[in-house]
Amino acid sequence: MGLRPLVVARSQLLTAIDIFFNDRDPVSVHVLASNAREMLESLCRLAAVEPITELFLRDHPNKPKKDVYATLKLYRNCFNRVGKTWEERKTEQAILNQFDDGKNEYLLYVCVENYVRLRGSSPFPMQVFHAWFYALHLDLLGPVYPRQKFRDLFPKISQMDRYQQKRAALGVIKQSFDDPQVLANPQTEPMLVDH
Repeated sequence: MGLRPLVVARSQLLTAIDIFFNDRDPVSVHVLASNAREMLESLCRLAAVEPITELFLRDHPNKPKKDVYATLKLYRNCFNRVGKTWEERKTEQAILNQFDDGKNEYLLYVCVENYVRLRGSSPFPMQVFHAWFYALHLDLLGPVYPRQKFRDLFPKISQMDRYQQKRAALGVIKQSFDDPQVLANPQTEPMLVDH
């Protein structure tokens, strides 16, 4: 079987979500999600689907496009190179000192959002991540979103520490992973695909 870009991006994103919710290796989560983000955004553009970054740009018309993309690539660039001069290394170290696992949830959100925009469906772990993110960030939701649905799925999530929040998401995934109703939903893709 030949690997296609969508399968590669999907695999990297699912792996990043798994590592993220299992609270392991935030650097690997970020690198995998960054790779997936670039691929998914390119695939969206090729399919004439607006990537979520375009929405961000519209919401911040005074922010130059290059600055938005520089922000999205900031940590990944430091994770895959070492500055050639002492000044470059010092600057990159200052950036690395600001990195924490919280940066990953926003990057994963961008990836999942682009995947759903592109496909109209997603594997169940991506659906859980999407709902988990919204449950944590109800203030980011527009008025048309069903806030109560996210509160019901993740009750008292705002009162939990980070580890408990991630455990709640893993619990939802494990509880419903093989649920025939979830699997039969047209918005749920099988875990393995070759297209």
